[in-house]
Amino acid sequence: MTPPKTVLVAALLLLAAAAAAQTFHSTGPYDYYPWSTRHVYLLWFPPHAVPMNLTFLNVTWFRPEAIWFMGKYYVKTCENLGGCRYGWATIYVVQDGVRMNLAKVRRPQVIAEFIGWHIKNRYCAQGTAMVAPIKIIALNYTTQVWISDIYCLRGNNWFWLRLLPYIFDDLTVEGVEAVKFRDPRIFVRVPAKPPGDYVIPGGWYLDPATKRVFRIPNDTAVMVELQRLRLRISDLETELANKTAQLVQLNATAARLNLTVAQLDAALAGARGEAARLSAENQRLKAQLETLNATRIRLEGEVEAYRSQLETLRASVATQLAQLTAENQALKAQLTSMNETLAKLNEAHASQTAQLRHQLEVWTRAAWIGAAVGAAAGAAATTLALRRRK
Repeated sequence: MTPPKTVLVAALLLLAAAAAAQTFHSTGPYDYYPWSTRHVYLLWFPPHAVPMNLTFLNVTWFRPEAIWFMGKYYVKTCENLGGCRYGWATIYVVQDGVRMNLAKVRRPQVIAEFIGWHIKNRYCAQGTAMVAPIKIIALNYTTQVWISDIYCLRGNNWFWLRLLPYIFDDLTVEGVEAVKFRDPRIFVRVPAKPPGDYVIPGGWYLDPATKRVFRIPNDTAVMVELQRLRLRISDLETELANKTAQLVQLNATAARLNLTVAQLDAALAGARGEAARLSAENQRLKAQLETLNATRIRLEGEVEAYRSQLETLRASVATQLAQLTAENQALKAQLTSMNETLAKLNEAHASQTAQLRHQLEVWTRAAWIGAAVGAAAGAAATTLALRRRK
């Protein structure tokens, strides 16, 4: 029997849990290996289950429910004329939804005894169980029948008896589906594992890292949709990171161009100062002044040419910045739409979605601020140069 390998990423499992039920703290016994490189989830019992020491009775093939136990519990019993009273009652506990598969079984009593031996001596040998009643039938003041979900303690793990049909083909089950996902970062510990790879049955689980109990729904369509949305968000985050990196590169290019313009403006200012000084020498330096004026004219022409090139580059950079800004807005709109879809499926996990949206907005705002600062610096430098020329 191959163990179920791995399933959904931790965040997706928690999203599925939140979509199905509220999480609860747990202090029960469990095996946990903190040095493991994979996140571990343990098959658990629901928070509303009650503890009970159970004695295994039998596995029957002639009753609607096959697996029967007996235990004691302090209950309140009421009758129409006799009133109500509290006291210890004998509880016959039967696992809901599990029965013999008579279509396959030729000798039902032999198979029932075989399965019963495994339940008594392996899966429920410790006698400690958590019982989640579904229907209670009070026979009298001291005797009741509980049709329940039963979780037996095996070692330091809990095993849901509704999973027995995944181990014994001679049993059938209602209301449990195998949810199939893949992720090498997640590992699910089940004391008696259903066969197959990448399989996790819907039910209650414990996250030992947070000591919280959550429920994975049996609805595979919900899980598939959550996985699809999670993968889509991951793709959008990657694309947004690439666009942000491109925007940073463009801002760096604009900064280098602004530095070049500043250097050219400084050279032009020096040439003009030299020309003014030479012109003061009057006729004696007239020939030298004419030469320097010619040099000045040439330098001004070159500066104008560089300025024209700079304006062209600035226009190109502005166009690219506008395109990237539009793409970022589109990506942000897509992320907002996806987050709204996730919020409808997962209201209990809205805080994590809001945190993600906030982080994305911070990144985008930082990119816009950088672009705005670069554009403002370029405009200021151009204005200063024009004033000096005038």
